[in-house]
Amino acid sequence: MAQKHLLLIGGRGIELGKLERLGVRYSMVQLPELVDERQYANAARYAVLDYRNFDEVMAVARSWHSLEPFDAVVSFTEYGLAPASRCARELGVAGDNLTAVELTRDKAGTRVLLDRHGLSSVRHRLCSDLGEARRFMQELGGAAMVLKPRDGGLSEGVCHVGAEDALAAGWAWTRRATGGPVLAEEFLEGPEFSVESISVAGRHEIVAVTEKVTTRLPRFIETGHRLPARLDGKTQTAVEQLVSDFLTIIDQKDGPVHTELRITEAGPKIIEAQTRVGGDQIWELCEMVSGVDLMAETFAALLQLPRPERKPVAAAAAIRFFSYENVRIGHVDGIAEAAKSDGVVRLECSLAPGQELGPLTSSTSRQGYVLCTGDTTDAALARAERAHDLVRLGTAAAATA
Repeated sequence: MAQKHLLLIGGRGIELGKLERLGVRYSMVQLPELVDERQYANAARYAVLDYRNFDEVMAVARSWHSLEPFDAVVSFTEYGLAPASRCARELGVAGDNLTAVELTRDKAGTRVLLDRHGLSSVRHRLCSDLGEARRFMQELGGAAMVLKPRDGGLSEGVCHVGAEDALAAGWAWTRRATGGPVLAEEFLEGPEFSVESISVAGRHEIVAVTEKVTTRLPRFIETGHRLPARLDGKTQTAVEQLVSDFLTIIDQKDGPVHTELRITEAGPKIIEAQTRVGGDQIWELCEMVSGVDLMAETFAALLQLPRPERKPVAAAAAIRFFSYENVRIGHVDGIAEAAKSDGVVRLECSLAPGQELGPLTSSTSRQGYVLCTGDTTDAALARAERAHDLVRLGTAAAATA
């Protein structure tokens, strides 16, 4: 049988080992800032460009396809999802998931679709200026709301507005992240979770539910995750049913979806979703606990290869991020000790003496993480918190704070 050939649009490089273990030949398009030697050395063909420019991506893909045809096109990175699906559609190969990609990339479009199906309705308004946002808040009776870019990612520009006198500052925060319309939504009270799923030919499987911890309001930058979520059976069933129905109405065909939601007094409500694996190593937590390798299984499904064996290695897992802001770092101690702490799978930390840290504006502002396993979710969480706290800092207020 001829070796399968796949075009990978972007990524951090974690995909490569999975492709190699499946025996798949791959070519790759990558952003300049994410180029590394392994990608260049092992890819059949390699191009460095901004893949958000679809015409350029398509020109390269057509050229390569004419020399050595692709069997599929895939991306697991936020801004590569639409180019990958469009390439697959244009080339007539596996990987076209464009309907679901476009419905979830447009957060206002997601809300309209949910309303149309009477599923997880949330009051919202697409606003072109501060005045529209103010009128919407007044319609909410002055209740809290969230502002976010219509098509953003990485928690950039997402802001909670608790009262009308905070609206101008919140609008300015979101406006720094987007030049387009701003989506205003009623704020959903309740704990936050994410659901990791995988679909094959339109058949959906809920793989895991993850508990999430975020910064204090008014921002929503994630500082930790633990899996499996500690939910009662009735709530777990409601979450799984909601997400399964959602995957159907967005016409999700193949691959993972990362769906974020809150458990409110009225039940689970969807915040937003992305047709990719969960970031922040959620994909890894999921793989460790469930045995489901979301990326490898997607590759196998699209290329019609046998599904990789599912081998869980832990009952529970947790991750805790280093999320300091507005401080100058004087000294950093305890990293080696923390890395050897019970249950630690990996510790990555970029904190260093002399650093001056500004505000946390997105998930890319964090300074690393510690990932732990345990026999229970509580045990994994306790280990992650202990290892995190073993990294001790001497700090002073940043000059720019």
